[in-house]
Amino acid sequence: MRTLFLSHRGESDDAPENTLQAFQLAMDRDSDGIELDLRLTSDHKLICFHDADLKRITGYDLTVADSTFEQLLKYHDIPLFSDALDILLQHKHMQIELKGSPELLPFVREILDRAPERERFAISSFEQDTIAKAAEFFPDLPRLLLIDLRKEFGTFPDAASVISMLKPLQCSISFRADPAADRKFVRELSAAGLRVVCWGVNSDELGLAMAELGVNALTCNHAVALREKYYGSVK
Repeated sequence: MRTLFLSHRGESDDAPENTLQAFQLAMDRDSDGIELDLRLTSDHKLICFHDADLKRITGYDLTVADSTFEQLLKYHDIPLFSDALDILLQHKHMQIELKGSPELLPFVREILDRAPERERFAISSFEQDTIAKAAEFFPDLPRLLLIDLRKEFGTFPDAASVISMLKPLQCSISFRADPAADRKFVRELSAAGLRVVCWGVNSDELGLAMAELGVNALTCNHAVALREKYYGSVK
């Protein structure tokens, strides 16, 4: 299968992360899709934002979960999830990373239930309780546990160990890109019915190596340029 190159927080090397500008740039460049982060504000608005507070992005120490959407907008132009969906073009994919508590799950479902081409979406989270509970809300969508396998296991594990870990969570995997991963590892995960995605592509060389393994998708801050490098080099 063709590996999808998804724009991580939009084309975030060339536009501010998780903004409509970054998402629009991904679509203008014909990216395979967008990866974004969702958080819930105190007035139950789903916003596209990575951190728990605004400090890294704006310098202001304002916590997202304790602030209303209008309060946050005074310091940063944060888009609503619904606005990001409006930018997503037909047949383009979206990987949605859930941040914070599982409380946001019903709000995400309410919006996705109205979205066309539902099969384009995938749900992801670093939190095992969140991704396990997501099975109740999105039984028909790919659900991905985001994980650094080397950190979790102390060394890069074999596929059987990963499959055993994922089974009770009823989900697939997005693992931190690692040179220790090989075709056999990806092939065994795929044979178990799992979707296999990579994140943490910190160099083009590593990203190209992961694509060569046959992963379903990878996320990258300059996904379109990396995709062109990869498919341009394939004979």
